[in-house]
Amino acid sequence: MTKTIVQRRATDVRIYGAAGYALCLQVAHPTIAAGVRDHSNYVTDPWGRFVGTADFVNLLVYGRSEQVTAATRGLREMHKRIRGTDLDGTKYSALEPSAYAWVHATLAEAIVRGHDVFGSRLRPGEKQDFWTEWLRLGALMGVREGDLPDTWDGFQGYLRTMIDDVLVHTDVIDAVQSKAADAVGGSPMPWIPPRVWGYAGRPLGKLGAFLARGTMGPELRAKFDIPWSRAQQQRFESIAALSRRARPVMLPPLRHAGPLALKLRRREITKGPFA
Repeated sequence: MTKTIVQRRATDVRIYGAAGYALCLQVAHPTIAAGVRDHSNYVTDPWGRFVGTADFVNLLVYGRSEQVTAATRGLREMHKRIRGTDLDGTKYSALEPSAYAWVHATLAEAIVRGHDVFGSRLRPGEKQDFWTEWLRLGALMGVREGDLPDTWDGFQGYLRTMIDDVLVHTDVIDAVQSKAADAVGGSPMPWIPPRVWGYAGRPLGKLGAFLARGTMGPELRAKFDIPWSRAQQQRFESIAALSRRARPVMLPPLRHAGPLALKLRRREITKGPFA
């Protein structure tokens, strides 16, 4: 069966280096920051939250139609409960259309950016094809037509506006960065005790936080008050170059990790929620 462009590109393990970048973009949105601050378990279970998000993306991209329908319905039902009042007194809801669409958009941005930095760069036509398919998947989740631009070039303008006019440096960004660098809570697999996973989780968390800061680039690091030295940039570029050169020796399950991840996590996926 021929894979779609999203299936070919969305779960290359190398682009997981950009996962923290997507998360920072998300929690820089005031509505999302409020929801995460009040309702998320990212502090006590950072690995569980990361894997739960990956579960949903894998289902969305590779799942059977009935699985996708159930997952998207469950996601929206879960988000109905995420509402409250922000620190400044503003009421918020996770289903606010602009915030809900922004989460979906950040995942596409992180996948394409992840390939630019760590993987195999998409050609301009491929970016448009990827984005068109990503919008179709967003519609299944309830992202409304018109909430995101139709074209990849239009999306770049939208991204620019969001960064300039909407995203802010929040306490949640600082907390996410700090917790990721010391990620010892939770475990990605139920058969691995959290205490055991902590030995691997801590260095992986530090690496993930470092790669997120490198991937976001100087403009966002300045916006989020993240220090970054020339030595860090050189180290980041070395890791990224090594990752890009790895493709010829990567086994197929590493180039398209989603199907294998769904098999390994099938028991947990049936329980939901995913993010």
